Amino acid sequence: MFKKGVLRDLFDSLFGKSWPMWIGGILLALLNILLFVIKYPWGASGGYVNIGQNLFQSLGAKSIGTGTPISLHTVALLNIFIILGAFISSLFSREFSIKVAPVGELVKGLIGGALMGIGATVGIGCTTGGFFSGVPALSGGALFLSLGFMVGTFVALKYLLWEMEALPNVSMGKSCTLIPGTGKKTGWQRWLGWILIIVVLFIVSNYTVKGTALSKILGWHVLIALLLGIILQRSRYCIVRAFREPFMTGEATAPVAIIISILVVLIGFTVLKFFGVGNAGETAVRAIEMKSVYANFWLRALLGGFIFGLGMTLAGG
Repeated sequence: MFKKGVLRDLFDSLFGKSWPMWIGGILLALLNILLFVIKYPWGASGGYVNIGQNLFQSLGAKSIGTGTPISLHTVALLNIFIILGAFISSLFSREFSIKVAPVGELVKGLIGGALMGIGATVGIGCTTGGFFSGVPALSGGALFLSLGFMVGTFVALKYLLWEMEALPNVSMGKSCTLIPGTGKKTGWQRWLGWILIIVVLFIVSNYTVKGTALSKILGWHVLIALLLGIILQRSRYCIVRAFREPFMTGEATAPVAIIISILVVLIGFTVLKFFGVGNAGETAVRAIEMKSVYANFWLRALLGGFIFGLGMTLAGG
């Protein structure tokens, strides 16, 4: 892609090998603080609700309510372009592949995803908005949500260990790779990655040149989501792993990375809330102080977190 030189060395250092997870955590924390200043801290479940509303509306279902168009919903755009950013990063590193897991794993993924959706709705939060943004925002509900994650992860992990012993065939079976991520015929991946980068930057430009406050906010969300996806893919930053590993292997890499990133976000959020920065058009200091503080204390957060913890462990992420 690049000729040998400084640019090639820089590109290879970024996409030639995985980054330390704690480095990724710090970068994610800084971007989360930036999102706070622009409008609202990082969240995810609200975006999936919006995407679902728009999907059902397009199918003629009106009983679920009218959703904001996806192109005007900041969290929905974050979710979409985070996935696209991770996809681009995997292309740059020539790691993209399509693999189909055994049927048993697919079923557990479906059940786990459903449980995560239910848990996020009950607990008013997920591992992103409820934990990664909620705990640093000093939300009391976030603490009980985290406790629910921990208990749910422990119970689900006990089930998975039992399943390996009693029902080993559930997770075994045929799997296949449709597009391999290794080999000589992967040069196209980086070219596709650059094409997608150009497309995303065009979308960012299209939002920001409109001049309205909302369009500028949306454009910045698209750009930040791209960076979030790249960082997540390169660092393998995983909150689920941080809750799972202490009960499974005792490995501390993920928990330490999450703790470091939470501390960075905590410092940033506290300063911004104390000085009333990041109102994005709001005038009440109270509204700034209440960012990422949800009405889920205490039982609702605990129950929702438990259900979500079951789901994220069953689904494997």
